[in-house]
Amino acid sequence: MRARERILSLLKARESDGAMQSEICTSLKLSKSTVSEILKELEAKGEVVKEKIGRAYRVWHTDFAPFPVARMRVGVLKAAEYPHVILAAKNLNARIVVFENALKLTRALSSGSIDIGFSPLITQVLFGLLLKSIKIHAVVAYNGSGVVSRKEIEEARSFATSELSAMESNLRLFIEKKGLEVEKIRYFSSAERMISAFEQGEFDAVAVWEPYFSKLEGFKYEFRDVIGDFPCCSMASNVAFYNLRREKVVEFKREMERCLKELNDKKAFEALSFFGFERDVLEVALKRYKFSAEIGRKDVEFLENYGIKLIGENVDALIDPL
Repeated sequence: MRARERILSLLKARESDGAMQSEICTSLKLSKSTVSEILKELEAKGEVVKEKIGRAYRVWHTDFAPFPVARMRVGVLKAAEYPHVILAAKNLNARIVVFENALKLTRALSSGSIDIGFSPLITQVLFGLLLKSIKIHAVVAYNGSGVVSRKEIEEARSFATSELSAMESNLRLFIEKKGLEVEKIRYFSSAERMISAFEQGEFDAVAVWEPYFSKLEGFKYEFRDVIGDFPCCSMASNVAFYNLRREKVVEFKREMERCLKELNDKKAFEALSFFGFERDVLEVALKRYKFSAEIGRKDVEFLENYGIKLIGENVDALIDPL
């Protein structure tokens, strides 16, 4: 592996901690001049950022720097609910960072290593209440998920889902409303690993989002048929970025609204090809969503189904419809 790739790999592994420039030299056994030259090149291309600390420098991969950088960073999950989000990000030349789960994405948003993030509303609200480091601006989609079971749902005893997410919250509501007897729920940090374990028969049923829901074989139960329409992912910004560059947050939301108004199947397929999803699966998956670019009282009130009742001051602190 070339020195350039080794440096980038090291910085990606360090995530928001970054590395002192001297550490890069010692860790990778590279000369100071080599590291300095490569970092200068990477910084010019916007792939790394540096901060002077005394007479030394700490270096981050641009995707993980815990502060606003020149190019806006937008975090998304690998899901089918983002056609207008992806289009807006590309139109504004934003850097798109894909995360494997909602927890990791929302943690990155809270720490400031992404500027705008799209993860489940429930996850953003919990992080926002606890850390007070994000502002929520819009719900971007409703529905688009459910349970796929290897047997009739009444016979299912073991389930899998993603932790602290809309999937987990909706699965628990689904289980309660269906009166199911559940012996265990397993949590996965990766949709791909969860699906692989499901297909190998490690548990009976999986709570998963589109397009994985449409792609999987089995008995299928959409959440909306049991719990009604529900907000899924929402748009939020890091508070530091919001305070420093609120106009950029407003610009992104306006562009997202414009893309939503002009959205058709062709544009949606083109946008979601970014993830490598197959078109025939997307044709089914996209029909299960209601896309949006706004947030209202009904979205906040729906959280009461999850046991979260926001009082007025919390709503004011957390939510800015811009």
